[in-house]
Amino acid sequence: MYYLGIDISKHTIDCCLISDGCYYEKQFSNTEKGFQNLEQWLVGHHATENLHCCCEATGIYYEKLAEYLYCRYIISVENPRKIKGYAQSKLQRTKNDKQDAKLIAEYCRTNKPKHWQPPTPEQKQLQELTRYLTYLKQRRAAEQTKCHQSPDYIIKHIQETLIHLNHQIRTVNQQLQEFYKTHPEYDTQRRQLQSITGIGEQSSATLLSAYKRHQFTNSKQFTAYFGLDPKQHQSGSSIKGKSRISKIGSAALRKNLYMPALVAYRCNAFPQLTARLRAKGKPPKLIITAIMRKLAVIAFTLLKNGETFDKTRYQ
Repeated sequence: MYYLGIDISKHTIDCCLISDGCYYEKQFSNTEKGFQNLEQWLVGHHATENLHCCCEATGIYYEKLAEYLYCRYIISVENPRKIKGYAQSKLQRTKNDKQDAKLIAEYCRTNKPKHWQPPTPEQKQLQELTRYLTYLKQRRAAEQTKCHQSPDYIIKHIQETLIHLNHQIRTVNQQLQEFYKTHPEYDTQRRQLQSITGIGEQSSATLLSAYKRHQFTNSKQFTAYFGLDPKQHQSGSSIKGKSRISKIGSAALRKNLYMPALVAYRCNAFPQLTARLRAKGKPPKLIITAIMRKLAVIAFTLLKNGETFDKTRYQ
């Protein structure tokens, strides 16, 4: 069995191939031509069969390579936290791209991570539209902040940028609506999510994109994907730290749940939860975080059971 560890950056991919206990290292460009050169390099080492590739889920930079390798070999895409934990277990002191590729190859050989599956065309389209809409809204918010802090001779340029961004946001929203029209199942599930207090167009698309992309079996896995699962720091009777959310999941996904949770908090959509936390002296920020987690749990439950939101069941 051959094991290929890949450390991916925006422009390059550092590779380490483990073959019969020997390590072979080489760097390629993170382009289609670079992928072809990587394949030829693997052929030169006779690693065309029984090859298990592994890389980290580093933003969007891994996606094209993972899809390319999926058509030819076994590929795993792992959470960077897992690789970091493996490095700590080996007491690794040196960190660079070449060393990281070697570490990922060894991790792959030792742990045999599960195989990665590419998204379906529908899943990918919803994911990309949602991701780009989030990006546009973040840019608009940044420009609006600049508008309050800039001199008059700059404000005109900012306003022109805002006009363009608003047009782009409307266009992407229209594309989302067209997507739902051509995919009735997604549209039904979107409406189920929007029945939840605080969940709007963008947050429903974010939740639905995550739910459809991964095969979650329970709400704990779903909340962990967002990094909203509780993290405890306790040992014996002497160490008892405060519980926090793990934040191991996607920060971008968590951001899309903050405003819905804030709306639900202001509307007092979950009075029993809010009252219980207030009675314990918890600050508003922690209560909003708890509501974010509750929203994710409710979203998973509704999607799994094909239900709409019932306020009397979720207090």
